[in-house]
Amino acid sequence: MRTENASNSEKILPDAEIIDLYWNRDEKAIEATDQKYGKYLYTIAYNIIHDKLDCEECVNDTYLGVWNRIPPAKPNKFQVFLAKIMRNIAIDRFRKHTASKRVPSELVVSLNELDNCIVYEPSIEEQYAVREMSRILNDYLKSQSASDEFVFVCRYYYMDSVANIAKMLDMNEKAVYRKLVEMRNELRALLEKEGLYHE
Repeated sequence: MRTENASNSEKILPDAEIIDLYWNRDEKAIEATDQKYGKYLYTIAYNIIHDKLDCEECVNDTYLGVWNRIPPAKPNKFQVFLAKIMRNIAIDRFRKHTASKRVPSELVVSLNELDNCIVYEPSIEEQYAVREMSRILNDYLKSQSASDEFVFVCRYYYMDSVANIAKMLDMNEKAVYRKLVEMRNELRALLEKEGLYHE
C-alpha cells in the first residue's frame, strides 16, 4: 500500500485536505500521507523494532489503519493520530518478535530507564492507580518547559535515542541524559508523595 516517496515538485497537502481525501474515500489520501509523514512514521517504527522490512510493513499497516478509521474519525491533530496508530502497531510487532528472542530496541532501553520510578503491581485498585499515574504524569509534563516536555515525550513515547534527541535540539548528549535523569527523579518523587511508588 505504501507508495514511493513523491518528488519534491509535488505539493505537500495540509492535514485538513488529507483528512478530506480519506473522508471522501479517495486513495490519493494514502499517497499524500506517505509524502508528508512517511519518513516520520518509519522513524517511529524503527525506534521500536529496528528492522527495515518490519518498519515498511508497519508503515503500510498504519495507512490501512488510518483508512479504516477515517471516517468516522475526524482527528484534530492528524500527526498525533498517525503516530498513535503507528506506535501501537510497532509495539504489537515488537512483542511478537520478543516472544521467542531478544530484539535490540530503544523501546526496551527507554522503558528500562523508567523501571526505577514506575512500578506495575496488579491489584484490585489497578484501574484507579493507572488513572492517577496518568493524571500525575500529564500534570508533571504540563508544568515543564516546552523543551523538557519534548525531551521526555521523544524518549518515552516515541522511543527516540538520546543521540537523536540531542541532535534535534542541538544539545549535548550528556545534557539530554542529565535532563532525563532529573525528570525521572522528579516524577518518582511525585509518585512517592501520592503513594503510587514504593521501593
